[in-house]
Amino acid sequence: MSKFSVNYEDLENGLKKRHKLADVKHKLEVVAFDIVKFHEDDVDQLWQIQNADDGDYIVALYDESKAVKVASAKFEVMINKTSEDVSIFYKNDPILRLSAKELGVPNEELYLVKRYLPSKLAENKQLLSSLLNKLSKTALQSISSKYPELF
Repeated sequence: MSKFSVNYEDLENGLKKRHKLADVKHKLEVVAFDIVKFHEDDVDQLWQIQNADDGDYIVALYDESKAVKVASAKFEVMINKTSEDVSIFYKNDPILRLSAKELGVPNEELYLVKRYLPSKLAENKQLLSSLLNKLSKTALQSISSKYPELF
């Protein structure tokens, strides 16, 4: 009888994550022809639309165990749509506020900054230091004393 037992943990690990397209369509953003992602995802985890006998599904194109979690990054970016400013936070403390013009980002693409800038700041020290150099001397000293790991 043990020959025919099923290890459900291995079975679950082998299955790809999927959702019925009709159930989550309002939460999706089209990236390419049949590739989508969720609006609220901070991480760019892509899903593919696949047809089945009982309807369309979206299937994860990433391995959840290997997915990079941007939530572990300590940076957060907030966009003020009316003034078109970008505020950068580190460990929930405001560090820097820049206009879209200073960043060199068109106003209609500001929403993208919120997605990619936190992870870029966490992994690219040169980008971080170039943004921090826009601070005044006193603000720079204050941040360097509070968060020396940024320098």
